Amino acid sequence: MKIKSLLFSLPLFLAFSCSEDPGLNTNNGEIDYTNVDYYIAVPESFEEIITVSGKTMPFEQVQVYSEVNGRVKSIHFKEGNHVKKGQLLLTVDTDILQAERNKLTVDLELAKKDKARKQTLLASEAGTQEALEQSESRVNSLKAQIQSLDVQIAKGRITAPFEGTVGLREISEGAFITTNDLITVLAQTDQLKVDFSIAQRYAHKVASGQKVTLRAPSDSLNPTPVSATVYAMSPVINQNTQMLNVRAKIDDSKNIVAGGFVNIDYNLGETPNSISVPTSAIVSVIDGQVVWAFENGKAVQRKVNIGNRSSTKVQIFGDVKPNDTIVLSGLLGMRVGMSIKAKNEIK
Repeated sequence: MKIKSLLFSLPLFLAFSCSEDPGLNTNNGEIDYTNVDYYIAVPESFEEIITVSGKTMPFEQVQVYSEVNGRVKSIHFKEGNHVKKGQLLLTVDTDILQAERNKLTVDLELAKKDKARKQTLLASEAGTQEALEQSESRVNSLKAQIQSLDVQIAKGRITAPFEGTVGLREISEGAFITTNDLITVLAQTDQLKVDFSIAQRYAHKVASGQKVTLRAPSDSLNPTPVSATVYAMSPVINQNTQMLNVRAKIDDSKNIVAGGFVNIDYNLGETPNSISVPTSAIVSVIDGQVVWAFENGKAVQRKVNIGNRSSTKVQIFGDVKPNDTIVLSGLLGMRVGMSIKAKNEIK
């Protein structure tokens, strides 16, 4: 009989347990599904501020290589120093090229004299036009060879392509270098820029002249935000990332180190007639996000997509209509068709 009584009471226990959904606690500790807090979804302007990561870069940067092979004759810069545009950085030994040029110069003088003789002979009808043309060709060929050597010799003098700061030296005097050997890095660090990417859906809102705010990582010693101005963007979406690449000039680069990562707050302006709800109204489900709303005194579920966020609200798109009443409390106990009653309006 004890076993039968236990089996008989078990369905009652299960039925009572299944019907006991979580909801709001009243003052006496009982569950009350009727009264819930709510929010009226009124269309309003929503300021779209997105946060993305970016990387700071020198405004100009170049890796310095030699265009000719040879031995380093002299180094004319000190590591970390500021250099002017056109300033000599390094000289490669071009003595062999210079000697070859001197030989060609002598050959050119002889070729010019030979040409003059051929002209005299042709004028006295003792020579031929063909011989004169061959002599002229020899003169022009030697001139071209000398000009080519002059270019090679000039490349032995490596100068700064723009004003900036030189980095660490990767070679020493007396070393034999090739065109593949890095000499140093030259960067223009008094003016920095920042590169970042934004989602495709915001691409149409990007324009030159817009301001963005840079915030250093939380572990930085100088977390003070600085501003930057957008001045360029890619004409097409990046096919690998489906993002738009954007570049901005940093207004004050004094306390920023090039090559570091920063967080960027990008104000894309206001979106009129946008619906936003408190973040607590969003419920995550298997296939996305939903909110709960009133409909004739019953709880209904509305599928939504998440847009931008502010400090207290989130922009939503989907089945929510203007002036819908959105449930804010007792969300874990909500069921479709449940009878509910509005209690406190949350502004």
